[in-house]
Amino acid sequence: MAVAKWATPSARGSNIASTNLNSLANGSESTAVTYDNSTNRDLYGIITIKLGSITPATAGAIAVRITLNDGTDTSDRAAGDVYIAELNSGASAKVVMIPMVRLYPFSMRISVRNNSGVAFAASGNELYVRPYNEDVT
Repeated sequence: MAVAKWATPSARGSNIASTNLNSLANGSESTAVTYDNSTNRDLYGIITIKLGSITPATAGAIAVRITLNDGTDTSDRAAGDVYIAELNSGASAKVVMIPMVRLYPFSMRISVRNNSGVAFAASGNELYVRPYNEDVT
C-alpha cells in the first residue's frame, strides 16, 4: 500500500514582484508577474508577500490571483484562483503567507489586489513562491 507524505520543499525563490506592489492604490490590482512552473510542475506553493510599513483599515486585506497561461493564451484577469488574506492592524511592515496555493504545470501570472484601505508603501514590498509536492512511496 502506497503512503503519501510531504516531500522536502524546494527553496524559496527570489522576489518576483520587482516594483509592481510599490505605492499600489487601495482597490487596485497589481500588474501580474510570471511564475513559470512548466519545468518543475510542482503541485503547491506557499506565497509570501512582504509589505512595507502601512496602517491598514479595520478588516484590511489583500487578494492574490493566479491567472493561467496554457503556453499559448493567458486567461482573462477575471479568471483564475483567488486567495484572500486579512492584514494585521497597526502601523508596521506586514508579512502575509498563503500556505497552500494550487500551482499548475504551466507558466502562471500572479497579481495582488490591495484591499487594505490605504496605498501600499512606496518600497519594501516583495512576493515569493516556495513550491512543494507530495511524495508517494
